[in-house]
Amino acid sequence: MKKIYKREFKRNDNKHLLLYGYSKHVETSVQELEKIDSPTPHMRWNPARQEWVTYSETRKVRTSFPPEEYCPLCPGAELNFATEIPFSNFEVAIFPNRWASFHTNDNQISIDGLSAKPSNGECEVVVYSSKHLDTIAQMPLSRIELLFNAWSDRYIKLLERDDIKYVMPFENRGVECGVTLHHPHGQIYAYPFIPPVIQKEIEAFNKENFIKKLMKNLEKNYFVYQDDHVIAAIPPFARYAYEIWIIPKRQIAGPWQFTDQEYNSFAVALQKVVKGYDSFLGRRCPYIMGLHAGPNLEDNNFHFHMEFYPPLRHGDKPKVLAGSESMAGVFIMDVFPEETAIELRKFMS
Repeated sequence: MKKIYKREFKRNDNKHLLLYGYSKHVETSVQELEKIDSPTPHMRWNPARQEWVTYSETRKVRTSFPPEEYCPLCPGAELNFATEIPFSNFEVAIFPNRWASFHTNDNQISIDGLSAKPSNGECEVVVYSSKHLDTIAQMPLSRIELLFNAWSDRYIKLLERDDIKYVMPFENRGVECGVTLHHPHGQIYAYPFIPPVIQKEIEAFNKENFIKKLMKNLEKNYFVYQDDHVIAAIPPFARYAYEIWIIPKRQIAGPWQFTDQEYNSFAVALQKVVKGYDSFLGRRCPYIMGLHAGPNLEDNNFHFHMEFYPPLRHGDKPKVLAGSESMAGVFIMDVFPEETAIELRKFMS
């Protein structure tokens, strides 16, 4: 793998901008954004569901669908307009979210009869490309490998902090999934607790590696793409018609344990899945994508994987989380995973 360089640039708002690339980034910055007050989100305990809910009122004023010439994720020097990245070019950039849902603070809140505390942690924005209309489906594989390396670096750095218990990179793609900026980007949430869904996965993997148990069946009946190191498959228990998991064939806790070949295989698989989704739908497919890794760097039981949830019921029909899904947590499916695997395979293999 080519050498990767990382630049830590301290902006005038005292936030660190991280720039990852295959060449050293030495450019001088141009006009920068004005400093704003740090967010002070807090959490409230839901005694009915036994889970935390976080509140961050600054999110109400976050940037939403600006014209391209005022995109805050584009290179600022190219626009002659202050953006989050005050340079003329970059490869992959990561910086703190101005409107964070989790940010370590000392905001003390008291609510009678309810447990509440600051939403400590971190929220970061990951910008995949300097090109405003770029997409994982079209960018060079080397750029996707760089993205995985950037994710790995943030896993390692964030999990070193005592106030962070779990790290999850994710992407919301398309207005159907709540995106407010079209520039290709994702986010990293560093939580002060283990999220409920992940806690269930941890408990499941501590009992047995169900992915290893299913692997032969996935390779035979449910794959949409695979090579010697990675498989992309619709799980036989899928809750969305076109849900896909990208899984390493050997058990590892997270991408920080990838070999060079696995970095390449995951880049290929990720691009094939995104490009295949787009080809299948005939347009940019909306989806929610998340990286599910172990809760610590040395975990021996968790089996890393990526999950994709396109909000589709069948074909281009929208999937709405209605009564049973929202109120009871029970998903109702119209189609069988083994059938949709065959349907998607011709677009991804």
